[in-house]
Amino acid sequence: MKNKLYRKLFLYFVSIIVLTSLLIGIVTYTRSSAELDRQLDRHMSQIVQNALNHTDLYIKSYDRTMISLLTNRELKKFVDLPNPADHYEYYHISSTIKDTVFRPLMDRGPELLTMYLLSYNGNATYSFGSDFTAPVFSAEEKAKQMTDLRNTTKDESGLMIHTESIIPGRSGSVVRMTRLIKGLSSTAEKGVLAMEVRSQELSSLWKGIDLGERGYFYIADASGHVVYQPEGLEHNASSPAEDPKLTAAIMGADEESFKYTTADGEQRVFMTRMSPYSGWRLVASLPLEEWRKPIASIRSTVWTIGLISLIAACLLAYRFTRSITQPIQTIIRGMRQTEQGRWIPLELPKREDELTEMMQRYNLMVTRLSELIERVYETELQQQKTIIERQKAEFQALQLQINPHFMYNTLETIVCYAEVEGSSEITEMVSSLGFMMRYSLLTSLEEITVANELKHVLNYMTIMKHRHDLEFDLRVEVPHELLLYKMVRLTLQPLIENAFQHAFPDGIEASQYIIISAGCSDDAFWVSVTDNGIGMTDEQLSEVAARLSYEYNHVNHVLESSLNLSGTGGIGLLNVHRRIQLVFGETYGLRVTSAGEGTGTTIRMVMPCPPRA
Repeated sequence: MKNKLYRKLFLYFVSIIVLTSLLIGIVTYTRSSAELDRQLDRHMSQIVQNALNHTDLYIKSYDRTMISLLTNRELKKFVDLPNPADHYEYYHISSTIKDTVFRPLMDRGPELLTMYLLSYNGNATYSFGSDFTAPVFSAEEKAKQMTDLRNTTKDESGLMIHTESIIPGRSGSVVRMTRLIKGLSSTAEKGVLAMEVRSQELSSLWKGIDLGERGYFYIADASGHVVYQPEGLEHNASSPAEDPKLTAAIMGADEESFKYTTADGEQRVFMTRMSPYSGWRLVASLPLEEWRKPIASIRSTVWTIGLISLIAACLLAYRFTRSITQPIQTIIRGMRQTEQGRWIPLELPKREDELTEMMQRYNLMVTRLSELIERVYETELQQQKTIIERQKAEFQALQLQINPHFMYNTLETIVCYAEVEGSSEITEMVSSLGFMMRYSLLTSLEEITVANELKHVLNYMTIMKHRHDLEFDLRVEVPHELLLYKMVRLTLQPLIENAFQHAFPDGIEASQYIIISAGCSDDAFWVSVTDNGIGMTDEQLSEVAARLSYEYNHVNHVLESSLNLSGTGGIGLLNVHRRIQLVFGETYGLRVTSAGEGTGTTIRMVMPCPPRA
């Protein structure tokens, strides 16, 4: 048994740990790899796009400069000059252009190598950087330059970008930007304005961009020719200039990254973006190994941590399983001893946990079980018997509390009528008193209908009429559909008697009245007695509410006498209140309200509303 439970628990724990670790590791690695791929792709895309934007801004800055020069009057005059032109006029305009137009721009931008203007008529003016000895071009060379420029610009009126240079040996290392320019005499193009910039200056735009140790940028024009590439890449196998297949793949690529194996066998990731402004393609590349390096690091970390966690978890599972099975086996051995009649306490381990507490409880159980069961059974039985008898005695005692003083006064009145009048009133009073006696002495019915209680009140009022020789104004405003509702017997008449005794302390007058009403509200059935007597103050109402809420009051007669809550010889308000609670529950009973002295009092009996059919 011990080995079975131990093996099961250990296998369960190890299985859960292994499955959880594998699931977490695989899901973590898969999702992390996919997310890293997306992040790297977005990161590289942002890098390329930003670099392309910087490059476009760089080109646009020069283009704006060229556009501003297209409206220069001196440049327009120059392209309108005939060939041959007047030497003085040619020299004057050419010098003005060099000194006031080209030279200030080249001084502000040292990366400018050359600025020149060639007209279709064969005239040309040049401005070269200070670090370069200005060459002298023959008429044939100027004509050839014009022919080349016209071939490259063709009919385009926008910016044209190339890598050729008019300076021998510099083609491929410069970026030449050209625009057609119009003269003053007509709207037709009369010449070409050009400026050449060092292509190496483009690398300064990307100094803050990190593509790793072996990553790089390069730029290709619309034909795939390399406009710019970093130093050391010219004769490298991974250079697109050395690999026509790579150039073709780059020219046909969309905006997604792609993998390519270079001629030297290295796998690299390429991403390209084409500028709609210049038509160039900016290409970023880095080795696949560097691209996947974060993912490989995550994979090795996941496997290392997973293996260490698995070993540690297995050791903890072993210790945890032992800590559970050993106390259980000890309890099983103790129970076997108990089955044989040997009540031997278990030896407790030197630790405090739930299993140790269970063993302590077991020791306590085996020493006191028999005595405790017998004691609990006898105590519970005695408590139930005592509660039933006490409630029964209390109920019967409350029901049989009849005020002897009222009976005595009534009989005395009957005797007076018998001696003086000898009339039928004696018969009426005696009949009413008999009905009241018979009704009050019933013990088989705790609950009675509203109609029976009202009949008992009317008998009481018959006697009160003859006692006081006055037709008292008692108004019954009970809807006929409520007459068969159940209420506790002998509860309405005490409220009427209480009103006579305490609401009208100075005697009964013709303007005084008592109203009996009933109704249902908030799932409760209520019967109220309202008078227009002296009323009650807020202090009296608060004290009455406190006394009525006193649970299981065993000194009701003392409280009633101090509050005048009981009739002189009748069943008091606390008696009525308590009997309603005994029958229907502690949430029901009497509610006393008054608007103040001289405004009358309302006493309401609250009982449960019978269920609707």
